[in-house]
Amino acid sequence: MRKKKKNYINNKEFEMLIGKYIENPGDVDDRLWELFDLLITNIMDAFQFKVSQEDAKQDCFVLILKTLKNFNTSKGSAFNFFTTIIVNHLKLIYVKNRKYNEKIANFYEIKTGSYLTSSTL
Repeated sequence: MRKKKKNYINNKEFEMLIGKYIENPGDVDDRLWELFDLLITNIMDAFQFKVSQEDAKQDCFVLILKTLKNFNTSKGSAFNFFTTIIVNHLKLIYVKNRKYNEKIANFYEIKTGSYLTSSTL
């Protein structure tokens, strides 16, 4: 018989805290932010995005605050909903950083003259 794996976030508690927040944003339980922090941290550790950890975490919290009102329990679990949002946002941050770094590297190559011109090919 398989041993049932314990989830690191209790989805029922998570959804209850989100529901309370949606009903009254002024009365926020710190436990909700602890769960979001845990979720963001575990996703960043699992996917190992090469981004600034603190900046990415702050960006994710801002996005969560913007999308929290859109969560609906009839359309899926809170864990899946917010995991998808966080992963997609971290991918976006990673791609933006990578493109920015490539532009900087290309600019540096042009300024230092260490790039290949069409006449040298």
